[in-house]
Amino acid sequence: MTSQQIEYLLTLAQERSFSKASQKLYVTQPSLSQFVKNLENELHTQLFDRSTSPIRLTPSGEAYVKAARKVKAIEEELTNQIADLSNLQTGKLNIGTSPFRASCLLPKSIAEFNKKYPGVELHIIENQMTDLEEATLEGVLDLYLGTGPFDEALFHVEALAEEQLYLAVPPDNPLNQELSAYQITVQDIRLDSAKLHKTPALNLSIFKEEQFIFQQQGQKLYSQAVTLCEAADFDPKVILYSERLETAFSWSLAGIGLTFLPDFLIRFGNYEKHPVYYKLNHPIATRQLCIVYKKSRYLSKAATEYINLLKQLIGYGTWEYKG
Repeated sequence: MTSQQIEYLLTLAQERSFSKASQKLYVTQPSLSQFVKNLENELHTQLFDRSTSPIRLTPSGEAYVKAARKVKAIEEELTNQIADLSNLQTGKLNIGTSPFRASCLLPKSIAEFNKKYPGVELHIIENQMTDLEEATLEGVLDLYLGTGPFDEALFHVEALAEEQLYLAVPPDNPLNQELSAYQITVQDIRLDSAKLHKTPALNLSIFKEEQFIFQQQGQKLYSQAVTLCEAADFDPKVILYSERLETAFSWSLAGIGLTFLPDFLIRFGNYEKHPVYYKLNHPIATRQLCIVYKKSRYLSKAATEYINLLKQLIGYGTWEYKG
């Protein structure tokens, strides 16, 4: 299994399209197709089912890709160990996170890390938590940022900060007029003001007849939203499901429905306009944001330095580097 075979097959498995994969690999589509055919002939098995659109892996292809990821992880781990001997003059660091955290939380840390260690390649992979967990176990990721629960028999988990969920209500919802004493402003959340702590939490059942926007089933915030509504003794009227929190934010602001948003999106999303926010009185509304990495994996100096940088940033509460 050569490095080229690994790169081509993993890219094609990810893109599920010969045209998209060839563009990403900077090769022609015919040459990529011929490469795969030659490999399949060499292995005496078909790796991709081309009868579907998008293409998909055959069982043999899934086995090959799984093995290719393991080989790539071993190669990168060796590269990182050698890079450590060069005192971070070279190296590679693969970090996983959700799309909203990639856009809201990581830009300053990425900029600072690149400034300190320009020779280290930093790759940010955005995906759902379940996929990030699997990629970390397979060695594709050095670490990822996420919320629990975690299998601590497999992962080393370091808590970074508390993440608070708020109820986001469209500004033109008539119920807002009756609930001014419960409302939290964006500045209250960003500045962690005294008012934020003094304002009472809302009884979510007040909005039991309203329309809701949830994350897609299978995402952690979906199950949390269901639990919050069940605790308030009602079944929510969910009219839309969103894969991204930024989309749910925009839909709520546009008046489509209510949704649940974490404070990191509110604080660092760089939005000018916001829905109306309310505190929630339930333990599940508070969750730990953690750095997670595989216990048996070699943790490079680059990964350690990035973790320390994040700890410094989060410790100041503003994500502005002071070191």
